[in-house]
Amino acid sequence: MAPGYFNTSGIVALEPKPPILWIHGTADAIVSDASFFDLNHLGALGVVPGWPGGDVAPAQEMVAQTRDVLDGYRARGGRVTELLLEGVGHSPHLESPKEVRDAIVAMVRG
Repeated sequence: MAPGYFNTSGIVALEPKPPILWIHGTADAIVSDASFFDLNHLGALGVVPGWPGGDVAPAQEMVAQTRDVLDGYRARGGRVTELLLEGVGHSPHLESPKEVRDAIVAMVRG
């Protein structure tokens, strides 16, 4: 989603700051810094005819953007736990259910 329509950076200023658990996989082809679901990334690869270039239509680095927001949240006193699952794609709850369940239970228990 384009930042003009979906911008989560406002969570940095939340008070109080609830704990955040970010669960994602290293093999996620959708939420990625090089997603094939991103038309601008495909344009940079030469797949989209007429792509105007990175200065006009830059690729959306989804993982980097998420990490930047969560780093800001952490810097302002928020607690962020990241569970990065090696080789897991877009559905960590289906691909690694035990690890996901354990992380959620641990967060709920504090």
